[in-house]
Amino acid sequence: MKTYSNIQLLSIVFTLLFLLDGCKEKPKDELPHEQSIKNMPETHSKKIIEEIKGEKDITEENTTEKNISRKEISAPLSSKADKLFHLGDHNGFKHAVSIENEKLLFKDIPQPVVILNFFSTWSLPCQGEAPYLADLQKKYEKELFVLGILLHPDDHLQELETFIQKNNASFFISSSSENDAFVKEIAKMLHLPDILPIPLTIIYKDGHPYRYYEGAVPVEMIEHDIKSLLKQ
Repeated sequence: MKTYSNIQLLSIVFTLLFLLDGCKEKPKDELPHEQSIKNMPETHSKKIIEEIKGEKDITEENTTEKNISRKEISAPLSSKADKLFHLGDHNGFKHAVSIENEKLLFKDIPQPVVILNFFSTWSLPCQGEAPYLADLQKKYEKELFVLGILLHPDDHLQELETFIQKNNASFFISSSSENDAFVKEIAKMLHLPDILPIPLTIIYKDGHPYRYYEGAVPVEMIEHDIKSLLKQ
């Protein structure tokens, strides 16, 4: 019978332990980052956003009208330090917006209801939603102000004029260099991912967020919420 030295026996034992350990399932925190996010629970003790209707989130890379999400903000947002942004359009007009605690202050916008619409020029759902937002702006001129926020304006500024003319986007659109910083602050307040679902449309009443929509939504849905706010 063949005999083994102590060193040989130890080598065999370590080899067996290594092979057995290699068969274990990898823990969830070793999954790719994107997959880990998808597997995270939707609700937790500190979550403040209640999903009203919708399916999966729409990223900038995948936006279709089939994925419509309508969410209500049912509790105060996270407190933030005061920050001021100057959001200007391609004609040189500017609107100052500050984030103070849990509220947005639209310094020179008199209308009580403000819609923030975050969009990209290349997105078909964004293109389809633009004329309806313009119609709402015209219909509720005294009560509503639509403020478009172009994502990554440095990359898409040349396409903006064509987007406006082609889609009758006759509301104020900010192409400011401060847009991206403003977007990050809003995303933090709403607990949204860094890559925003687009179009992202948020309704504010007197600076307080009321409801937001991920993806292009029927204009009737937005108008219904506007009417509900104006009755309050």
